Amino acid sequence: MPPTPPKTPFRCPECGFVQLESPSLVSTNCRSCGAHYEVTASDQVRVGGETSLPSFAGKKTGQAKPVHCLKCGRTHEVSQKAQSTICPGCYAPIELIDVSINESISRAVDTRGHLKLGPKGIIGNNWIVCGSARIEGVFNGHLRREGEARLAMQKPCPGRITAGSVLIERKAQIDSAHPIEADQMAVEGKLRAPVKSRGIVRVLKGGWLEGTVHSPSLVVEKGGVFVGDCHIQPLQTTAPAEEAAETSVDTQPPEES
Repeated sequence: MPPTPPKTPFRCPECGFVQLESPSLVSTNCRSCGAHYEVTASDQVRVGGETSLPSFAGKKTGQAKPVHCLKCGRTHEVSQKAQSTICPGCYAPIELIDVSINESISRAVDTRGHLKLGPKGIIGNNWIVCGSARIEGVFNGHLRREGEARLAMQKPCPGRITAGSVLIERKAQIDSAHPIEADQMAVEGKLRAPVKSRGIVRVLKGGWLEGTVHSPSLVVEKGGVFVGDCHIQPLQTTAPAEEAAETSVDTQPPEES
């Protein structure tokens, strides 16, 4: 059989969705929004050994937003209306919409929208990326979030978590052998896990944190409980005066009933 000819990525001018088509494509219908658009194959150019996305003979995409691919590290722009895209560097599909899961799945999850993993939801894939999330179910891989992660599980957590900020909700009861990594963290429920934070860690009233904490600052509010080792690591800054700034630890005992 003759080899399959390579395909080229083309972006829809209406919604920004990127799909792979024949390099000799003249016009097509977008598989995301259904819009019909024309393209020019001669607009395809090579820069630094990589093929850039062709330009269009018709409408412009309007104001764009950046999408960063964690697989190859490339950032490209899509329309504000786009619901999905394909990385022009490694051709990885990336969703831009909210995703709700309340069943067992084994596929990768890669979205810049909100991920909601319900109580019956199970993700059995190592690749889990989202913009923000609320987690009640179980995941077995590495969950990466660009924004806030709200954890409400009442069961052991076998996966890894890396996020911008993490909130352990009041009814949560979480046990994890893997460190939870975040820019900042607040604990309202019960958490038994190692914590690595680049910012402040707060144990709020009614919260329970048990484990080893690495953070520039740990604050335990009145009514909160911390059990474990705390390693205070100052923030890395460029100014010597800032590097010498002291970080505080406030560990008040819980209120007596």
